[in-house]
Amino acid sequence: MDRNYHVIAASSLFDAAPARMIPDSLAVLDRIRESGLVGMGGAGFPTWKKLSFGKGSDVIIANAAECEPLLEHNVARLRSNPGEILSGITLAMRQTGASKGIIAIKAKHTESLDAVRAALSAAGEGSSAFDIDPGIEIALLQDRYPTGDERAIVRDVLGTLVEPNEIPSKAGAVVINVETLLRLHQAVVERKAVNTKDITVAGEITGSGFGNDVSLVLYDVPIGKRVADVLDALGIRLADDARLLMGGPYMGGEITAEDCITATSGGVIIAGSEIQDEGPMGIIVCACGASEERLKAIVQEKGSSLCGVEFCKNAFRLPNGRLKCRNPGICPGQTQAVLALRKKGAQSVLIGHCTDCSNTVMQVAPKLGMRVHHATDAYMRAGGEHLIRSFRKTTVNTQA
Repeated sequence: MDRNYHVIAASSLFDAAPARMIPDSLAVLDRIRESGLVGMGGAGFPTWKKLSFGKGSDVIIANAAECEPLLEHNVARLRSNPGEILSGITLAMRQTGASKGIIAIKAKHTESLDAVRAALSAAGEGSSAFDIDPGIEIALLQDRYPTGDERAIVRDVLGTLVEPNEIPSKAGAVVINVETLLRLHQAVVERKAVNTKDITVAGEITGSGFGNDVSLVLYDVPIGKRVADVLDALGIRLADDARLLMGGPYMGGEITAEDCITATSGGVIIAGSEIQDEGPMGIIVCACGASEERLKAIVQEKGSSLCGVEFCKNAFRLPNGRLKCRNPGICPGQTQAVLALRKKGAQSVLIGHCTDCSNTVMQVAPKLGMRVHHATDAYMRAGGEHLIRSFRKTTVNTQA
């Protein structure tokens, strides 16, 4: 089932963002470029370039995984605007020459799935108000992190694992985030330039009149609006010890209320202080989760001393210094890392791992008397969600 969320139109909170229309005379790719559309799932790569580079691809995959916990704005849009998103997939297929379109979505998002199926059925019957390829398919994903990673989606949907330094085109695929596809439709069909962003506000949001077990989905927040203005409009007052994260609990970065909403903003997550642990504490860095810098900052916030740093065996460092996972979400085992930290004197361990890696840490560390913390803990507590500790693997019926 979907997490509970409440959709709010930003136009009810703020003055409408100044409209900029795209000339109707422009070709499709030129409209996309003129709109300023970039990947709105976080990467920020210009969409017109992605489609240009993707020419000759076999398939367009719509990333509807809603990978990070607490975030809901993509699945909310699939529920409320399935026709526009399917139109966006169709446009992307035509620009690249792809013969197939696939929506990759977790099986638990039942209401969004129902909306997509109804829109596809209408397209097949010729009764849709949108130009939609009726052959677009649905691929169901497991509810685990990092299901929404591009390479994980290509692996799980197409059965091909591309290397850490490769992109989905190596497997003949172009992966595009759901909101990006919505804005693509708006740019090409409605001729609207991109000047707003959907976001999720979650965590300590009781001042808004909603419980912490609800995410607030805001449609069309003006890009450039301060986070403080968004929270004020929702009636949310930050506690003295409040911390803000832009993005999701795993990969997000800490911000202040003075930071602004951008074209790649996903969530504004509010949490209180970290639970204290005198340590000594060791960290294990995973390419699928919080960075080494963020983990070290959390150790300090917990009042602990850092006694060691280990890396997941699947972490692969690119020439630019970034870490990428060799096989996202498939853990090689963390016993060696935990034992190494124990030998360095660690009484507790902090991880930012995918759900599968968290499983393997939990199989070892508690037996050694080590306390386990996860980088997402404060934000998951604030949002009324279970902490990331163990994960029971489930079987998904892939017949969508």
